[in-house]
Amino acid sequence: MAQLVKLSNYISRYETDIYRYPSHFVRLKKERWGNLVQEWNSRQKIDSLQSKFCADETEVKSKFKGKFKKWFSGSKDLDTWEEDPPREKFLPKSQLHEAFMEEIFHFQLNWASSTFSEISHLNNKYYNDSLLSHLLKELPDSFFIFYEPVFVLRKASVDLDIIILTPSEVWLLTPLTGNNHNIFHSHSERFWIKRDGENQEKVIHPFVSLKRMVTVIKEILVECELDIPIRMGVIAKDSFIDINASQQRVKLIDKRTFQDWQRTLKKIVTPIKHQQLKAANILLRNCKTNSEWRDSMGTENGTIEGSERKH
Repeated sequence: MAQLVKLSNYISRYETDIYRYPSHFVRLKKERWGNLVQEWNSRQKIDSLQSKFCADETEVKSKFKGKFKKWFSGSKDLDTWEEDPPREKFLPKSQLHEAFMEEIFHFQLNWASSTFSEISHLNNKYYNDSLLSHLLKELPDSFFIFYEPVFVLRKASVDLDIIILTPSEVWLLTPLTGNNHNIFHSHSERFWIKRDGENQEKVIHPFVSLKRMVTVIKEILVECELDIPIRMGVIAKDSFIDINASQQRVKLIDKRTFQDWQRTLKKIVTPIKHQQLKAANILLRNCKTNSEWRDSMGTENGTIEGSERKH
């Protein structure tokens, strides 16, 4: 599962210590999955004993209630999974991993919008962002994702799209939103056309956003003397792009090619590298953050430096 190191302009656990939290996340995820499988197997044994030896269902549940109270708990805490009341429904094993990945997705949103001392107001749209969810759940642990980050370039705020920092390269992606009936094709230097049957609308040419991202990221990396290959892509996960890809330096990723592109990335089994951590640290330092002190810090109006700050 890829790691969400920066989301919008929210405070991120990773920006407090990028050299610690990637490995910490991997360890927590591994431990959580192991505990979940163990709890599932234990629950199976209880159900078996219940059917074989006890007609009184209430008696068995009462006997084991305390021992298995932690079944499939939530992810409220930032570093551990706290206890929740036991769930009434017992997940079949075929759905266990899917539920686990959804739980970790929510856990990542928590890490990407709060720390022990600060918190940002997370927009609920990210819980239902299918592209964000898919990238996080399907890409390797060693991938760092910056999703809609806000950078600062020469004192000006710049909104970017998606940055995927892998152990060996940087992917800059501009997403196109649409359904499986939409077809995107070129119209001019400034616009593309989004077509749905007989209906069509103009959308800003995605290369405009890509060029902006390249300018920002290249300047930051060159200034810090980091030589990392940069690749660019336009991603329409659920739609079609009707453009001759062979004539483009930019990777065009649509419904037909998305799975192949994803499989190529998933084959990268290289562990997290020091240069990758250094690059992530530099990028985070050039991002803008808007956060507030938590209530437990004893402040009434805890917005840091008025409304926002740059690390």
